[in-house]
Amino acid sequence: MEASPFAVPRPCALRDLSPVVHWARHHVRTPSFHWKRRIYDFELLFVKHGEILATIGDERHSAGAGTLLVLPPWTPHAVVIRSEPHAELLGVHFDFFDGAAAGHDIIVDEGQINPLAFSAVPYTFDKPLLAKLYYPNVSARIVSLLEGVIQEWQERLPGYDAACKAMLLQLFTLLVRPGSESARRPHPKYEQPLFALTDEIRRHYSRRWSSAEMAKFLLVHEDYMSRQFKALMGVGPNKFVQSVRHQEAKRLLRETDHTIERISAEVGYEDFHYFSRIFKRWEGMTALQFRKLTRTI
Repeated sequence: MEASPFAVPRPCALRDLSPVVHWARHHVRTPSFHWKRRIYDFELLFVKHGEILATIGDERHSAGAGTLLVLPPWTPHAVVIRSEPHAELLGVHFDFFDGAAAGHDIIVDEGQINPLAFSAVPYTFDKPLLAKLYYPNVSARIVSLLEGVIQEWQERLPGYDAACKAMLLQLFTLLVRPGSESARRPHPKYEQPLFALTDEIRRHYSRRWSSAEMAKFLLVHEDYMSRQFKALMGVGPNKFVQSVRHQEAKRLLRETDHTIERISAEVGYEDFHYFSRIFKRWEGMTALQFRKLTRTI
């Protein structure tokens, strides 16, 4: 991470963190869109679909689906969309410590810089907490936490700030923990085909994704496919499919008036009762309760 005269190092332990979200969104960008800027806070930028070229300080990264980037304060960064027709991104702007200077824009105005607005950089054991800026194959758990933060921040239900804080703390722990799923690697031969498979699942979640079909995608045995998939994503292939379907089901429950039976079919479940059991297992409430809760504000 590039040293900065404004982003001040702050020695701490994980338990000292109290992250607060400033902005969180799922967004779609076309190749005509690009940005070059500095920011006052941190941003986690996840490539859900497509490919981008990101320059962070002196580092250049070609980031495909499944990649997480950490954009730190003050350090200049540029992002160019490289995939047609677009790239889908998850973005979360945050500060590691509650109580950061408020009342300013997230993006630095180069003509009028506010030195007091830059987020402090947490240091543990004399190095930045997130020393890496590029994570090429984060697990489904990390992606689910990012999506959860975005959902909580956008819906602003009572207690959303505490929920965002808890999910970010878990996410940071997964990123820095030695031997965590974000550090695992499949066999190099299958890394890119696995990325292609996860991207295909995200795009066609309603398809009947059997273990045999996923193994055929890689031209390997089912058991071997499952082990390689978990090495890449941190969860098995069937649970990953459930996770993608669950996020889409929640979106449909929030944004449409479709019946729950129709939604279960749209996300790929032929058995409505099975969908209901899976939804409650993931969310801790029924689909109907979730819809009512998200419409109380």
